[in-house]
Amino acid sequence: MTTPPRGLPIETNRFAAIDGIEVRMTEAEAIELAKKRIGKRPIVLVGLMGCGKSSVGKRLAFKLNLQFVDADEEIERAAAKTINEIFADHGEAHFRDGERKVIARLLSNGPQVLATGGGAFINPETRRRVKDNAFSIWLRAELPVLMRRVMKRDTRPLLREGNPEATMQKLIETRYPVYAEADMTVDSRDEPHDTIVNEIITRLATGSDGAPPTTLEPNPSRSVHVELGDRSYDVLIARGLLRDVGALIKARFGVVKCGVVTDENVARYHLATLEDSLKSEGIFAGSIVMKPGEATKNFRDLATLSERLLELGLERGDLVLPFGGGVIGDLAGFAAGILRRGVRFVQIPTSLLAQVDSSVGGKTGINTPQGKNLVGVFHQPSLVVADTAVLTTLPPREMRAGYAEVAKYGLLGDAEFFSWLEANWQSVFGNNGPALTTAIETSVAAKAAIVARDETETGDRALLNLGHTFGHALEAWTGYSDRLLHGEGVAIGMCMAFRLSEELGLCPPATSARVAKHLRAVGLATKIADIPGGKADAAELLRLMGQDKKVKAGKLAFILVHGIGRAFVTRDIAPETVLAFLAREITR
Repeated sequence: MTTPPRGLPIETNRFAAIDGIEVRMTEAEAIELAKKRIGKRPIVLVGLMGCGKSSVGKRLAFKLNLQFVDADEEIERAAAKTINEIFADHGEAHFRDGERKVIARLLSNGPQVLATGGGAFINPETRRRVKDNAFSIWLRAELPVLMRRVMKRDTRPLLREGNPEATMQKLIETRYPVYAEADMTVDSRDEPHDTIVNEIITRLATGSDGAPPTTLEPNPSRSVHVELGDRSYDVLIARGLLRDVGALIKARFGVVKCGVVTDENVARYHLATLEDSLKSEGIFAGSIVMKPGEATKNFRDLATLSERLLELGLERGDLVLPFGGGVIGDLAGFAAGILRRGVRFVQIPTSLLAQVDSSVGGKTGINTPQGKNLVGVFHQPSLVVADTAVLTTLPPREMRAGYAEVAKYGLLGDAEFFSWLEANWQSVFGNNGPALTTAIETSVAAKAAIVARDETETGDRALLNLGHTFGHALEAWTGYSDRLLHGEGVAIGMCMAFRLSEELGLCPPATSARVAKHLRAVGLATKIADIPGGKADAAELLRLMGQDKKVKAGKLAFILVHGIGRAFVTRDIAPETVLAFLAREITR
């Protein structure tokens, strides 16, 4: 495979060890390089009320020795009224028009840090001006964080009537896809704002996703081919593909009926865009919205879904469109595989985990009380459409869980890719194009190569289960609940696989520590004790591992390692060895 381009060397240093990334430069050097990359352009902070634009902006301006400007304060000064008074006396439309004019004036003032109101970037004209004349940074925050901050003050005009939390949720749904067009995305968390400022400076200084927009590919797109003879298909990876799905399907498959299967979370953010795309080409049959979460992968919901797909009138030549994360892909793909003894389907994955892993390869299935994915079929999709823009509405926890599968591809067979991830993971989380697209493409290409060699997991494909033997048992132990997401279980499982390999003398000492360090930096769990809600039992975990699909003649299959990028399959680990190892891991 092609090794991703490397960024600047990353080494230990006192400046801004941002969640594990350490930069070989002093703070003064980093600040100077960040300023050079920005040049004479303003830095514009965008995001919802409560995301920290003013607090972060003031600290960032101080660090960079720039002027800080608050657009709302400038508007109040120009109108000689408070924002609330402008809303009350003249209405929101009048305020937005004034806001547009004030920001247009401020953008001509050269280098500065400009904090904008929550609705400013939503205006197409303002957004174009910012893109042409400034460097924009979206401070993204989750709903609970926003509500804790904004409810300390009652001066927000949009939250003064009705249910503030419902209003904020609606703003998230409508505005986050637009904020995602910013040049950089930074998560605004419940931690000191100086930490976020240091993260911004580090990313600008290293060029991870802070280079001037004119030097970045504006809409990086990739296509990975999965070679399976007459069942081969492409995986399309690009930003903004969702609105083109109708045209893509019609061009490849002709006039067919498309039945969409999604969940409530994805429907809230993105279903209208997909439906409009299909309707514009005259190929929309209807949408089915399921409950989100792993618990939906069961016989009852499979039966309900199959009946509803039949009610849409789908015939064997038509298409099922799983539109969601791994759960929806597995469930709807399985339904497509058994509907009319096999209906084609097009995967439209909306989570990082699904885009890099579960949407590719044709594994479909449901869970049972005995274990995960024990009932299902191999049924290859006819096309996979991965729009990276939809990941901007993914909760950070889900994004982190998906990243575990990205890291897996480096750990099982590509040490250089893992090293690249160690240096560039923050850019992957930035949702701004090149690094994210590179991570997805590299992961998909790695899986496609393995699937082409071993479609039904009789040999090499078992390597893709690195961390899964342990991880699936942990998921079953937690009842497939929110206590542990699939990717979180995989992260713990991979760390356990590396630790077991070290204990058995199969790989060099300290290898597992390096893996755990990186996954912890990303924010993932690395040991069983990280799972909330009770202590595990070694014997119970071993029993659950015995339900694994890879068990043959009563022997567990383990994916262990000789080092990073050197995974292998073995069935030679005695149960008593595993039991003792699990007991130690539980107390780690």
